[in-house]
Amino acid sequence: MTKKEISQILGIDQNTIKNWERTRPKLHNIVIEYFSKENQIKDYNDIDFLKSEMIKAIDKLPDAKTKKFYHLMMAELSELGY
Repeated sequence: MTKKEISQILGIDQNTIKNWERTRPKLHNIVIEYFSKENQIKDYNDIDFLKSEMIKAIDKLPDAKTKKFYHLMMAELSELGY
């Protein structure tokens, strides 16, 4: 994955990642490692994959956090008219 693609995913300017390489090398290495091919998420456009990843993440939450997340998600869906 290119630095341009990473910056788009993170919602930051591409130059920010380039600057981190010089000014914050540890952060730069963490970000680059995360988005390396070994750790790359399969496909951000694959809705079924994204849903399964969300479920995996929710399953790891404590019950109280799961309930909170559920209510936040339902409130958001309600605002959208669902």
